[in-house]
Amino acid sequence: MFSALSGDVPLVGRKALITAIEQAVREADVYGAFVYGEIGTGKSAMARHLHARLQGEFVPFLLSPASALVTIPYGALAPFLVEASSADMASPLAVLRRVMAFLRTRAAGRRVLVLVDDAHLLDDDSSHLLAQLVTSRTIALAAFARPITPVSDELASLCRDGLLERFEVGPLGSADALDLCRQVLGGPIVRGASERLRDEASGNPLFLKAILDEALARGSLIRPDGVWTLDVEEVALPASLVDLVRSIALGLNEIERKAFDLVALAGVVAFNDLVRLTSEGAVSSLLDEGLIRSVWEDPAYATQAYSLYGRIGRSLVPVGRSSSLHDELRSIVGPGGNLPASAVIRDVLWRLDCGEQVPDEHLLQTAESALAGLDARAALRCVSAVRNENLLGLADILRASALMELGRTTESRSAADRCPEATVGPKQVAAAGILAVRQVVADGEDPVALTDVLDWWSSCIRSWKEGPLPAERGSPAEEDPALTPLRAGEGPPSADAVRECEHHLVVARAFSWNILGEYSRTVEVLAGFVTEGHANHRVTVLAEATLAEALGALGRGVEGRRHSLAAVAAAGRHQQPIPDLHRGAFLRHVSLLVHSGDFRAAEEALATYTPGESRDYFFIGGGLAVVDAVLDARRGFFREALAKLGPALASLRVSDQEALLPYALGVTAWTAAALGEISVSTQCSRELAVLRHRGSRQYELLGRAFDAAARALLRADDASVHTLSGLALAARRHGWSSAEKDILELATALGDDQAPHQLRDVTVAVEGMEAEVLHHYASALVRRDAKSLVIAGDRAEVLQKYLLATDACRRAMDVYGMQGDARSKRVLAAVLRRRQSHIDGGLAEEAYDSDGTTPLTSREKEIALLAIRGLSNREIARALTVSTRTVEGHLYRIYVKLGISRRDELTAELETVLRAT
Repeated sequence: MFSALSGDVPLVGRKALITAIEQAVREADVYGAFVYGEIGTGKSAMARHLHARLQGEFVPFLLSPASALVTIPYGALAPFLVEASSADMASPLAVLRRVMAFLRTRAAGRRVLVLVDDAHLLDDDSSHLLAQLVTSRTIALAAFARPITPVSDELASLCRDGLLERFEVGPLGSADALDLCRQVLGGPIVRGASERLRDEASGNPLFLKAILDEALARGSLIRPDGVWTLDVEEVALPASLVDLVRSIALGLNEIERKAFDLVALAGVVAFNDLVRLTSEGAVSSLLDEGLIRSVWEDPAYATQAYSLYGRIGRSLVPVGRSSSLHDELRSIVGPGGNLPASAVIRDVLWRLDCGEQVPDEHLLQTAESALAGLDARAALRCVSAVRNENLLGLADILRASALMELGRTTESRSAADRCPEATVGPKQVAAAGILAVRQVVADGEDPVALTDVLDWWSSCIRSWKEGPLPAERGSPAEEDPALTPLRAGEGPPSADAVRECEHHLVVARAFSWNILGEYSRTVEVLAGFVTEGHANHRVTVLAEATLAEALGALGRGVEGRRHSLAAVAAAGRHQQPIPDLHRGAFLRHVSLLVHSGDFRAAEEALATYTPGESRDYFFIGGGLAVVDAVLDARRGFFREALAKLGPALASLRVSDQEALLPYALGVTAWTAAALGEISVSTQCSRELAVLRHRGSRQYELLGRAFDAAARALLRADDASVHTLSGLALAARRHGWSSAEKDILELATALGDDQAPHQLRDVTVAVEGMEAEVLHHYASALVRRDAKSLVIAGDRAEVLQKYLLATDACRRAMDVYGMQGDARSKRVLAAVLRRRQSHIDGGLAEEAYDSDGTTPLTSREKEIALLAIRGLSNREIARALTVSTRTVEGHLYRIYVKLGISRRDELTAELETVLRAT
């Protein structure tokens, strides 16, 4: 374990890069490697690692130029010039000879590798001499530099000419950041917590390590249930990073500092505006130094290279200067300007920091935008500044929604209860209704409570419809009533606003039906609703995702997938993407793929999940992690699944907005049981047993089915298998074909004799390739058809259903054994072993004994393989330097062990079996 309070940073996520650099310095057609990356990305650690690793193959030297030596000729090469005289230093040729003599003496005929850390600090003379040594093949070179100027012209030209291979050190990915956190902390961490820390550090390993150190020192990283998680809303800034940014700022000239501060305060600034307020040279300098960069989605805008630079930089600007800079920027951009949504939010926060009064309507619109972008803290800041009493109702709803996002459900309830009903309009009613539905689900209340919410919502709409409504909206330039709350004394809402509120109610009601498991009602209402087209983009996304979930539950996964893809695309590709809807749509899409058996598509979707700048860390650490783990478990990757499920449960116990805890507990119990982790499985079963009913009734049923399967696996009792049968029957009564299919698959694997008959029947009406394979498999089991079982196993393996593929192979071998077909059984033995190798941890089963015989010894296997190749007894004896009689004796024992009687039965079919054992 690395010391969390030391300066050491684990070298993670760089294995492939280090291997490539090693290959570059070894190759004959290139002269070495040039590696560039931002400060803190691990370049120095890689240089030290390579210096130690390549000691035997090269004579390595590690040079570390310093900024103080940039003006001193050959300053970086001082370790090579200890014997040089002042006269030598006056002659470049003499210096070259001294360096070459030093290297030859030390190398003693071996290859020399020079590693240069911070190569951007090389003085001109040193870089010129190194280039000479490289081109003369005197040394191999590995130079590590920041992507800033100056970088030696000589080294740059070597890269352009292909003599030095270029490599870039990028930020840590999610998996690498998770690995670094685990190594530093010495234990598992909630995935959402590691993602948040990674985002705070912008993927920079050095920054991430510093943030971890600070979080540990302050106690904001806690370890309930043995899993590390964050216990604060705001991640503290390490003093070392504050000092770093302060030193950077102090090193800038006046114009550069102004540009740096403007970008830090504004978050995003158009390059044209930044140049107008400062200078082209200042902006170019900041770009060259890696202090600012262009926005990925729109290169016309500048932003901080690291979010930490912006956060720290803002804290270093006095309020007076900040206000003055804001006035200057707004004087050329205008109010609002043509800025991305994130920049508009930052602008409002900047104005509040300066003590400026922001119009209440603009604060509420900004809060809504922040919530849609999953920036709950910004939303809270905005609504807290609202003063108009007529707007406090909507402000409280938005406050409650923000608190909900932060996992502060009790405070969220309190804020929602303060909402006055006397001044509510369609906007408030829809927002309050959606929030109330979410709270019922997240708090684990009886889903029947949703009825009260929906009835109140419906009565509000009915009251507006029964009274006089103004005419439809005319000009698009008019104020949008869907975005503006009703104020006291302004009259009734518009027909458009009421209609939009009603559309939200339709989707919310369908969502509640899904929670209650009444999926047919959802399909009946939403199938036509989604084809109508809706002006409100949020209604469209929610309707598509809700319909997709219902179709998947009813076994219509192919049709459901079309709608889930439409929901994900609509949430992510709109002119203003909607991250808060994207997470729900994405979760339903991947869940549908997993429970439809399309594991490859689910894996690809998870690998490409890109929520954008704003991220819901509870979702990443809880709901998304659970679906990811279920995907692993259903493929048989039990160890990987359990490693993800432990932290996911810790996250769900804090915030469970999708009410997935019962499902996750059941899957964890099953996964742990499959690995023989009895205590973990038992603990999850006990927690599930006392957990009150919550969330989706279908997913709760599935969780209890996995739990029953876990108990059946550990205890080998009929009662738990019987429980599975009862749960399958309950799923059938409700029409939950997908859940029934999954439960019967578990029951079949656990030896329920009646389950294959039921599985065969239910899969007839379920869409998708997985259902077809399960139907073929169940039918073959019922008929005891070995050939069909083999085919089903092959098709299951293609779908990555390794558990089913293994079980089908094992059962086919049993049938062949009963039929006395030893050859077919032997052929399948190798297939079985290969499939078992895919299953990480297995189901706590012993390796299958293919025919009940004793395995061959290594010598017997060697002789059998030679015989299969056609060698005679004499030729085998000569090859192995033994007598012919010895070979004959071995062959006799081989025949007995393999259940054959003569040499011609040693066919090529057996070769695969023998090589697999």
